[in-house]
Amino acid sequence: MGEPVYILLPVHNRRAITVRMAEALRGQTLQDFQLVLVDDGSTDGTADAVRAVLPSTVVIRGDGHWWWAGCLHHACAWLAAKGVPGEAVICFLNDDVDIAPDFLALAVSELATWPDTLLLARQMRAPADGAIPGGGGLHADLARLRFNPESNPVAINCLPTRGLFLRWRDVGRTGGFHPRLLPHYFSDYEFTLRAHRRGLQLRVAEKAGLLPHSDQTGWSRADLFSRPRGQRLAMLFSRRFKENPLTRSAFVWLAVPPWLKPWVWFRVWVVFSIVGVHCLLTPVSRGR
Repeated sequence: MGEPVYILLPVHNRRAITVRMAEALRGQTLQDFQLVLVDDGSTDGTADAVRAVLPSTVVIRGDGHWWWAGCLHHACAWLAAKGVPGEAVICFLNDDVDIAPDFLALAVSELATWPDTLLLARQMRAPADGAIPGGGGLHADLARLRFNPESNPVAINCLPTRGLFLRWRDVGRTGGFHPRLLPHYFSDYEFTLRAHRRGLQLRVAEKAGLLPHSDQTGWSRADLFSRPRGQRLAMLFSRRFKENPLTRSAFVWLAVPPWLKPWVWFRVWVVFSIVGVHCLLTPVSRGR
């Protein structure tokens, strides 16, 4: 019997959501998988609840400060210590997504046809909302720090890690994550951009898909302006704020070519300055 599919699932204090994912995994047509639950300091009994659904779950416990990249970093260290063979299939997965019973089977079957590839489960929307352009595939315009939907596999150079399948040897070729510099946002983009630069192909699956519920985490500008002015400065520099300038500056350092770095850094801090002024001047929004 070959190696199982290793599913790396970072979680934090979302017991009901995480248990729903465990139940979806229990219902998969492909049952040869090993769930590696990276519980980053949950205090709501998440790990015990998941083990009640999937008793074979491996639990790695964090201190509550690992965030997304730190969780995947520690999960990959566990795989390395275990001596997982290079051809083993790894899946980076979020808990706040819906998956069909044939999700794993379809993704593993398609990945088998593509060597040296990172395969993203097609990102879906509810039928009434229409399809997500490119299914989650992106072309990163690093000069403008924009990530544009892209359906042409040749032009895709960036992917999220929400339902990302790859072989263990290709994790090694890419080089892992940088949890200190990019603990959360942009860590997936930097990882997949680096994989692309090192000769790996990035693709979106044709049949294996998932329905994300991305409203579960993170702060946007709308969240910022719904809070009193006195709270906004701390929010601007929070790891949960999607436009944190320190996060974006670290991404520029790691991912942008040297000749573009000064210009892109300048753009990042100009935008931050504009947002900061709005924080001081804009009254509390009551629209949320």
